[in-house]
Parts: sequence; structure tokens; C-alpha cells
Amino acid sequence: MEKTPPFSILMREGLKRPVKTVKMAVIPDIHTTTIMKEIVREHQLRPIVLRFHLDKPRSDFEKKGLDAHYLMHDLTWDMLQSLKEQYRILEEIDYEVAELEYLLLPIEQDLDILEVMLKIKAPSVLPFDEHDDGTKININIGEFFKGVIYHNQQIQDLHDEVSEAYRWFNAHFEMIYEKESWIDEQLWEDVNQIYHHYLEAQVDIVSLDRDQEEFKEALSQVIELQDRYNDYGQVLFASFNALQARSEECYRRTEIVNKGLDELHKNLK
Repeated sequence: MEKTPPFSILMREGLKRPVKTVKMAVIPDIHTTTIMKEIVREHQLRPIVLRFHLDKPRSDFEKKGLDAHYLMHDLTWDMLQSLKEQYRILEEIDYEVAELEYLLLPIEQDLDILEVMLKIKAPSVLPFDEHDDGTKININIGEFFKGVIYHNQQIQDLHDEVSEAYRWFNAHFEMIYEKESWIDEQLWEDVNQIYHHYLEAQVDIVSLDRDQEEFKEALSQVIELQDRYNDYGQVLFASFNALQARSEECYRRTEIVNKGLDELHKNLK
């Protein structure tokens, strides 16, 4: 795997979810003769609760703005699901990296012993002193090579998983770097048009402002997850790169040991 490039600073995937509309009781406004209706749109991200003036028509700018408000919820819900899934994938990779790091330790220890036995390295590399004279060490050569082959296959399989996870990670944060959000700026502008023409709007501006603020709270939680995902990914991809470099060094040493054992076998004949 190529060296991990610098990560961006801080894609929408999935299908739109069906939205259920529930009509609530008609609420009279005590300050005016206007009759308002509260409507709840159930959404997986959060309930969207707005009040509407029944005696006003809905203008095109308002329809466009409300559609933008609803779309923000869809986009943020989809991104939440994507980030959760990608975070779960990183957790699985993290477990596999830890397992392969653990399996590499006995391989490295056996290599140290075999290299000394074959005079590839000096005895000083072993953690022994004068009190260990006469210590017998047995290494099953066949099992040793099987272990190396198994480790190599596992890290190749993991490399494919890491590459796929990194592609999503990199594409996502390149998008965030370029656009700053999965919510296009134009959607916010479309909603703001309702505030600019609030006297003409059918939707009650106070309820819209409250609902937008509650949406922003939900949005901030998704952004916090994105930040955790970013931090986790950077650490994990660096850990995998370190494991891969360490493993490749072991495989190189194993090839040298294998040649040394072949030479030793020939000399014993």
C-alpha cells in the first residue's frame, strides 16, 4: 500500500427514507384572528414540527425553502448512516491489525534465533546472557514457515479491506475540504429566502426558526461523529502502514533464512 498521504481537514449514500406526515390540532393564535395548523413530519433524524397560517397561500420561494429544509434532514440522516458504517469498518480493521501484530511477535523471535544459528547475525541480538549457557531452543521449521505464509496471506487480505476503507475516507474528506459540508450552501440560502419574505410566508417563522435550530443541534452531533471518524481513521491507517512495513521486513528476513537453511542442508549431505 502506498504511503498514506496527508489527510484533509475536515457522499451522500443510500436511498431517501419515506417521510410520514401527521396533522395535529388546529391552534388559534390569540393575538390575531389567524388560524394556524401545526404539522409534524416524522423523520428518522428528528421530528420536523412547523406551524402554518391557513389563510395564506404557499409561494414558490417558500416551497423551495421548505423542500431544502426537508432535504437537509435526508442528507444528514444518510450521512449519519454512512459514517456509522464506516466507523464500524474501522473498528473491524483495528481488531485485525492488533491480531496480526500479535502473530508477528513469535515470527520475529524465531527469526532472531534462526539468524544467529545460521550466522547471519551475531548472538548479541538474542536476549540471553552467561546464565543461559546450555539453554536448548527448539524451532519447528515447518510450522515456522507455515506461520509466515499464513501471516502474509492475512495481511494481503487486510490490505484490500484497508484500501477500500481508505478510498471512502479520502473521498469523503476531500469533499468536506472542497464544500465544507454534505449540505450544499444553496440549500441554506433557499431556507433564508423564507426569512427574507416572512410576511408572505405561510409557515410560521418562529416555528421554522425553532425547527432549524433543533436541526442544527442534530447536525452538530453528526459532525462530532465525523470528527471522531477522522481521528480514528488517521491513527488506524498509520498503524496499518507501520504493521505492513514491519511485516515486509520479516518476510525479507525469512527469505534470507530460507536460503541459509538450503545451504546448510546441502552442506550436511
